[in-house]
Amino acid sequence: MAAEVHKTAHIPEWKVREVAELVEQIEKSKVVGIVGMREIPASNLQQIREELRGKVELRMVRNNIARRAFEASSPEVRSLADFLEDQSALVFTDENPFVLQSLLEKGKRPMPIKAGSRAPSDIVIAAGETSFSPGPMVGKLQAAGIPAAIKGGKVVINQELALVKEGEVVSPKVAEILKIMEIFPRNVGLDLKAAYEGGLVFKAQDLAIDVDAILSKLSSASAQAFSFAVEVGYTTPETIAPILQKAQAKARGLVVEAGIPVPSMMEMVLAKAAANAQVIASLTSGEAAPAPAEEKAQAKPAEEPEEEKKEEEETAAGLGALFG
Repeated sequence: MAAEVHKTAHIPEWKVREVAELVEQIEKSKVVGIVGMREIPASNLQQIREELRGKVELRMVRNNIARRAFEASSPEVRSLADFLEDQSALVFTDENPFVLQSLLEKGKRPMPIKAGSRAPSDIVIAAGETSFSPGPMVGKLQAAGIPAAIKGGKVVINQELALVKEGEVVSPKVAEILKIMEIFPRNVGLDLKAAYEGGLVFKAQDLAIDVDAILSKLSSASAQAFSFAVEVGYTTPETIAPILQKAQAKARGLVVEAGIPVPSMMEMVLAKAAANAQVIASLTSGEAAPAPAEEKAQAKPAEEPEEEKKEEEETAAGLGALFG
């Protein structure tokens, strides 16, 4: 990124130097981002700086100084100036924008919501016992619109309640009771507005992805693709071994089923032939062939007439001679 800063009589020297320093830092940084800093306590900001040390550099400058630096930078990065609003700061890092977003989100801390603020999401009060002792607290809860009562010497919330809907303004009574109940609906920290890398500007919504969900889907897709490749015999370094194992199993089954005299399989082929011979011998000798357990449990059939039985025995004797 190239830049040229022009000095004019209307701009103080310190501003010119600061703009020039920013332009130089923008040029040498892999990723440049803009973050919002509204309502971050000084103690939290110091903690965030410590957590980001060595990974992300945070630089707080006036919006007009940052805007001039972007305007003096290459055309690709100039559009970042559109995201300079309210209380902003610049961040510089060698991490990609997705990692930057993740780092900033992890640095956020739960904070009480102030009266007059809009709820970032539905604020739900769960039903059940509370840790409060009976007394004025019941009245405060009821004044805030929470259905509370005293039961068994304890303050109990009778039913689950969405106290404030997303986007609604929080009243002073609600803000006070939420703080007392230690319900902190806001996550306060550096709020990434946009980031620049490699000629592209990424908005915050483009970077908000569920990494665990995506990895889970990729893992599932990989397993399905592997199974399909093995099934159709598509050979790769990963599938060749299971494909050969499957083919070997099918070949063994075919040899045994068809009685093919393969030297290494003769024991199994003969074992199957012997089993088949035993079944035939049992049938021709009039003995019942081996049957499943449930069939054995059934009632015995009625006895055959004496003449038919005698005829079958003679036939069986003749055929039985064939099997020695």
